[in-house]
Amino acid sequence: MAQELWDIIRRIWIETKPFDYKGRFFHLNHVEGLPKPYHQTIPILNAGSSRQGRDFAARNADFGFTIVSGPEDGREVVRSMVKSARESYNRNIGVFTLGHVVCRPTRKEAEDYLHYYADEYADWNAVDNLMALQGLHAQSFTKEMLQTFRSRFAAGHGSCPLIGTPDDVASEITRFANAGFAGMTLSFVDYTKELEYFAQEVLPRLEANGVRKPR
Repeated sequence: MAQELWDIIRRIWIETKPFDYKGRFFHLNHVEGLPKPYHQTIPILNAGSSRQGRDFAARNADFGFTIVSGPEDGREVVRSMVKSARESYNRNIGVFTLGHVVCRPTRKEAEDYLHYYADEYADWNAVDNLMALQGLHAQSFTKEMLQTFRSRFAAGHGSCPLIGTPDDVASEITRFANAGFAGMTLSFVDYTKELEYFAQEVLPRLEANGVRKPR
């Protein structure tokens, strides 16, 4: 169903005249849509960590956004998705993952704050309910991940931890880049207080590591 929907959307963006569509799930007459994208070839990012989700991204997206445990298993995930896109669909794809950031001048400050919000004040009922729903309805996390990622769900919805000093955080992001990831999305507890410090301290280090282009 998702494939048919995406095929329809792509045609709406490209076709200059109304068209009919007869598929397994959709039967549409005189389809058109305005306004169209300014460029027909806009970057497409698809989120999915199940086998089907990653294959859908390999077939359709410019970037696949997927859950991993860390750079180590992530390297194989990147290799597999890039290989699948190339060999099965004759396409190129980049791979993104996600992380949660606690960056402070000292590692102790970062770890203390992580403990404060993701342990001492965690809503464990909500965390366990979220993990139960993931186990019932989603395939983004393996059973092994769900068994061991309880603290990660409290800290950042099961994403990879980037905790410590600016050097620590930049070094960990660099490990993801070296594993082949094209990028990461990052979350913070309080963007207004934390993002500025991250930009001032971590981004220059990423530029020095060759991970980010100089501004």
